Amino acid sequence: MAMNKYNETLVACEHCDLLQVKQRLQLGQIATCPRCGSRLYFNSSCSPMSMLALTLTALILLFPANLYPLLSMTMVGSTETASLSQATLKIFHEGNYFVAFLIFFCSTIAPFLMLLSLCCASFVISFNLQTRWLKQLLKWVDYLTHWSMLEVYLVSFLVALIKLVDLADIELGVGLVCFCLLMIINSLVLSYYDSNSYWQRVPIDAVS
Repeated sequence: MAMNKYNETLVACEHCDLLQVKQRLQLGQIATCPRCGSRLYFNSSCSPMSMLALTLTALILLFPANLYPLLSMTMVGSTETASLSQATLKIFHEGNYFVAFLIFFCSTIAPFLMLLSLCCASFVISFNLQTRWLKQLLKWVDYLTHWSMLEVYLVSFLVALIKLVDLADIELGVGLVCFCLLMIINSLVLSYYDSNSYWQRVPIDAVS
C-alpha cells in the first residue's frame, strides 16, 4: 500500500497490479478488484480474541491428527493401523528421505509454526502487549501459510482410501476425525485472517 498526493491510501491487486484507492469497509465486507475480480482486502468479522481461540483449537487438534490412527485395515485376518506419523516414518525407512521430510514439514511443522505464530500474534494484540516480536511473528505467518498443505494430504488420503475399499475391510479412526476438524478450522483461520489489520498494530519503530 502507498499514499498518493491526495493522501489517499492506494492498494495494488496481487494478481493484475491494478491500483485502487482503499475505501473504508463495513464489518465483514470484502473489496474486490474491478479488473480480475480477486479479493483486494476485507474487514474481517473475526476479532483477534476469536482468532486466538481458533488457533488454540487447531493447535490442540494437530497432535491427535498426527498421532492417532487415520484408519485400521483388515486383510486376510490381519489388522493394521496407520497414522500420518507412521506413514511418514515408513516412507523415511524405505529410503525416500526427501519425500518423507517434505510430507512431515508441510503436514506438521509448517501448520504448527504458522498456527503458533498467529496464536501468539493474536494474544499480543488481544491484550495490547508491547513487543517487537509482533513484526517477526506476522512475517512467519505470511511465509508459512504457503507451506501449510493440510487439504492436499486429505485429498490424497481419500483417493488412497477409495482404492483400498475393494481390497480390505476399512475402519476409519479417531485421527481422521481430528484431521478433518483440523482442516476445517485451519481453513476458517486462513479465511478470517486479515493481515492488514494485524500489521497496522505493529509499532512504528519496529517497521523497517
